[in-house]
Amino acid sequence: TEFLPVSSSGHLELGGAILGGDRLPEESLTFTVVLHFATALATMLVFRKDIALILESVIKLKWNEETQLVAKIALSMIPAVIIGLFFEEQLEQFF
Repeated sequence: TEFLPVSSSGHLELGGAILGGDRLPEESLTFTVVLHFATALATMLVFRKDIALILESVIKLKWNEETQLVAKIALSMIPAVIIGLFFEEQLEQFF
């Protein structure tokens, strides 16, 4: 129902809870993986020109708007990595 996989995860969890998702865990996991792969593929297809431009800038080591974006994305991942590493057990309890 949404373009990016972030909200798809929420929809999958809600759908599983409403429909009793514990019945077919292996098939459910396969469906989830296929859904996220298809969403990611569609996103890459839509933004292929932008992605190519960003990759070209990174490969050529140009410091421009595209490489600054990549640096900001990498920097923004640091808090998630720290939280994931130090609070893995607590986060797993939610799921």
